[in-house]
Amino acid sequence: MAQEIQRQLQEAEVKQRELEARGVEVEKSLRNEKGEEGVPEQDLMAQWFSLVNEKNALVRFESELMAQAWELELEDRHSHLEQEIRTRLAVDESKKSDEDKKVEALLLEEMLEVVEQRDAIVAWLEEERLNPYESDIVRKIQRTDSLVPSDGD
Repeated sequence: MAQEIQRQLQEAEVKQRELEARGVEVEKSLRNEKGEEGVPEQDLMAQWFSLVNEKNALVRFESELMAQAWELELEDRHSHLEQEIRTRLAVDESKKSDEDKKVEALLLEEMLEVVEQRDAIVAWLEEERLNPYESDIVRKIQRTDSLVPSDGD
């Protein structure tokens, strides 16, 4: 899974460079630096906004991948902590020193922190998944509202 995330991040980076290069070309055309004749400014602006939207979606995707990678690291850490705690809990209490008990407490604290971090990542990922849909819905409503005459019209 981690290798797949890494591969996708690399692909996203390449795609981002391509988008940036296309964006530069469109911007030059808009400024008439490139001298592209016959392409209406409105079409160039549409292309530029499309590129910006693609780049924003790509940045969101990269953020999600980074969060997934961090979540995998936390899951791995959680697994190691859980194993360490189980090993320590298997030892009879009468044989544990004060230091052993302190270490157990620290391990439990760390495990709690890992769980809280994982929960925060999962919540953020869920919010990010819903966010693009919410903004699409808002845009559709705004377009629909602008087409529907108000009572005062």
